Order: sequence, then structure tokens, then C-alpha cells
Amino acid sequence: MIEEIIKLREDGLSFRKIASELNTTVGRVQYRWNKWVNMQESNEAEENNSKLEDTNPTSKEHTIDIAPLKGELQAKLISPSRVILIWEVTETPGSVIQLYYNKRLDDLVQVVRIYDVTDIIFNGNNAHHFYEIAVPFANGYWFIKGLIANRNYIAEIGVKFNEKDFLPILRSNTIQTPPITLSNGSEIYHHLSQHQQLENWRPKWVDRVSTYSYYGEAKVMEKNNE
Repeated sequence: MIEEIIKLREDGLSFRKIASELNTTVGRVQYRWNKWVNMQESNEAEENNSKLEDTNPTSKEHTIDIAPLKGELQAKLISPSRVILIWEVTETPGSVIQLYYNKRLDDLVQVVRIYDVTDIIFNGNNAHHFYEIAVPFANGYWFIKGLIANRNYIAEIGVKFNEKDFLPILRSNTIQTPPITLSNGSEIYHHLSQHQQLENWRPKWVDRVSTYSYYGEAKVMEKNNE
């Protein structure tokens, strides 16, 4: 499918028109497209890193001990207007920030941003709008509510150096909220049932990570989100 999506995008078609051409949903088209774009960026980054290593393979200065775990931020819709974000907690972001910015991760404000990317190719700066909340990176998960029906969203978790400067650490998959409808009562019941199950679930590994100075404030925000 991705080959067809790429060709149609090159022809100037919007995601909505591509979904109509391929007889699928806009969310599925955007998911496939974003996955392909991220793969291209990842391949380019690996090539650049290989070139840097070849240029100075014996240098020990400014090296980072990369954790073997793959950093990932996942977004899962648990009700028509609410998602849960789950990410892997690794040492890599802290090492990068310490090396390049000479700051400690836990000294910076850690936030989640939710972008409305409906019918656009998101480049990090062109969302229709976004909002953000303070979330401790070591928490590993967070619930987000208040999403608008029939829209596409992408989440990023990162740090703020001041009011304007935001550095993303991880970016999520694209999710699509369902349209407002009362025609399928069983589907609504399924969403509510799944939401209740996830509310009672917490990642087992959260207890093994450290908390931060503003964790208490962030916990209050979490309760307000519930």
C-alpha cells in the first residue's frame, strides 16, 4: 500500500483523497505514510552516524554509551476522546542532553505535546494547533483526555529549556478519533469497557524508575486528566 500512497502523494492528493482512492481510512493512510517517513529519517541518521564513525573511529572524546533498548512512544485510543501514551524509559535522552546542552534531564521541565495533524504531513511545526502538559519522563505512561472527534493526533514527549524552546525526545504513532455517532451502541460500550480496564492497569516497571522534583505536581495533573 505504501507504494501507492507515495505515488498519489507525489501527484498532489490529500490524505482524504488517497483514502478514498484506496478504499481505506484516512488514519490508516497517515499511519503508513508517517511510518515510511520515520523509516527514511532513521536510515539517513544511521548513514550519517556511520560516516562520523569512519571519519574518526579511534576518538574517545564526546562519546555516548547508547542503551540497547529502543526508545518508543506509543499512543492508544481507549475511548472516543481519550488516549494513553506509553514510552520506554532509557538513559539515552539524558546522556544526549547532558552532552550537547550541559544540562541534566531531571533539571528541565518534561512535557508531552499533543498535535492536531488532521489532513497534513506533519513536520514538527505545522500542526493545526497543540497543547502540552508537564509529565515526568520516568513515569513511562500518561492519560490524555479532551480530544476532538474525527481528528488525527500525534504526541511528542520532550523537554523545555524555557517558555519557547522545546526539544522533542520521542514521537508517537498517529491516532484518529472516531466521528460522533450513536448508531452503534455496542461499539461505544466496548470503548468504555476497554477504558475501564486500562484505568486499572499500570506498567509493572514504573516502580523501578526514579521520580523528579516536580513529580508531586505532575501527579495532581494526572488526576485532573482522569
